Amino acid sequence: MPLVKINGVEIEVPEGTNMVEAARLAGEEIPHYCYHPHLSVAGNCRMCTVDVEAGGRGPDIACNMIARDGLAIRTDTDDVKQIRRSIMELLLKNHPLDCPICDQSGECRLQDYYMEHGDHDSRLADPKHGKAKRVDVGDHILLDAERCVACTRCERFGDEVTGTGELRLFQRTDSTEIGIFPGERLSHDYQGNLADLCPVGALTSKEFRFTKRVWYLREADSICPGCATGCNITVCHQQGEVHRLEPRRNDAVNDSWMCDAGRRTHLELEPEHRVLSPRVEGRVADWDVAAAAAVREISSGRVGVVFGARASCEANYALLALARKHAPEARYFLVEGNDPGTPEGSDKLLIDEDKNPNRRGARLIGERTGRLEGGAALREALAGGALDGLIVLQDDVLGRLDVDAPEGLVVLATRRSRTTAAAHVLLPVCAPTEADGTYVNRGSRVQRYREAVWVRGEARPGHLAVESIALAWGAAVVPSEGAEVFAALTREVADFAGMSWQALGREGLPLVVAAAAESAPEPDPASPAPAK
Repeated sequence: MPLVKINGVEIEVPEGTNMVEAARLAGEEIPHYCYHPHLSVAGNCRMCTVDVEAGGRGPDIACNMIARDGLAIRTDTDDVKQIRRSIMELLLKNHPLDCPICDQSGECRLQDYYMEHGDHDSRLADPKHGKAKRVDVGDHILLDAERCVACTRCERFGDEVTGTGELRLFQRTDSTEIGIFPGERLSHDYQGNLADLCPVGALTSKEFRFTKRVWYLREADSICPGCATGCNITVCHQQGEVHRLEPRRNDAVNDSWMCDAGRRTHLELEPEHRVLSPRVEGRVADWDVAAAAAVREISSGRVGVVFGARASCEANYALLALARKHAPEARYFLVEGNDPGTPEGSDKLLIDEDKNPNRRGARLIGERTGRLEGGAALREALAGGALDGLIVLQDDVLGRLDVDAPEGLVVLATRRSRTTAAAHVLLPVCAPTEADGTYVNRGSRVQRYREAVWVRGEARPGHLAVESIALAWGAAVVPSEGAEVFAALTREVADFAGMSWQALGREGLPLVVAAAAESAPEPDPASPAPAK
């Protein structure tokens, strides 16, 4: 690995690392507008200029400087400070003074860098050029071109990521502004990323615009539940309410992006769509009463157990433990496909045809039974009256299979569906923003989501909802702590061997390769390319 020197400190960095990233590894932040780790280098803003002491020429931009042995730079010289101050002066010449009403305020790099590197009285007294304001360029994005600093991040995103290329720079010199070709609109499914990319508030999200000042928001790491890709996200919330979801960088899964549909998944978890209290025969009941009723429904006769592709690994493992302990003759099912009403479609970037975040994890756990069956077998069993009771974990099986409910139907669910409407006993399960847990994505990567907001209604984490039935049946089957349930899972399912919640960290870990290869289904030629 190349050995470089940054402000007199030597550090080894991976081959191919540019000096912006090398400085970050050394604990130094080099300011920049146009550079982004997942886009090509443009070198437009010059804000990342550094002094090259050895191994190059005088002042140079760090984003286009690849680390090599002997390279030595300084980020704190008087020349560098003056260059940054001059750049800030030029960028602010035509920028409107609307910080109090700008939606980017609080996370604007012009604000931050002015305080750190500008701090000047402008010498440019000419009137500011008037540029486009509040231009509706897409279903999810508004453009205020007067704020643009011509970093071209949005242009490169359209060229290099979505391949749609709608945004371009128009005019010249200080009249330059970002815009869209006449008659065109943003048409791709990743528009929200443009608001994330824009460092100065020229492109803002319609959904989030003027809803909440960012300094009031708290953040929690999570995983998008919208499909099997498992994009890493940040949940931005305040006082129990989720205000936005943003992509979180994970180069092994989603780089720094997420789709627009994923950004709206938290809206599906609003109270009007939720199961919020236990119910027995449609009437609200106490948890203990409902759990006891669930036992009566499935404790005798022929029982079916349906694992949930939308449920956490911990909840699925708890369901497996429950059936083993209290219903050893049960039949086990995992139903393929998506819930009715789920948007269809996939692409070669992030959107997967499978809209379930944990089908692979549910399958790995279900296969431990040695007799896991699919949707066709369940439809046949229900149609033929082969099951007297059925316990379903976070799955709209009646909607998917278009069949009638059996005599005893116990459902553990987060969202309302045809299956919850037909349930004899209904138990509420926490949304992924309300609890901790793990999913396994389409690339066989185990990832952890974390509690962000308080629980709505009387919902419980999936494994505790299952455990309430076990306790009513007379014996506990899993620990109360989710981390301990996952630990028990890793001891039994070889694919998860050696993992723990702590070890998963913020980016997750791949399943044991050999075991994952054995359990993975044959690739479908029509399916999207696998995740990185």
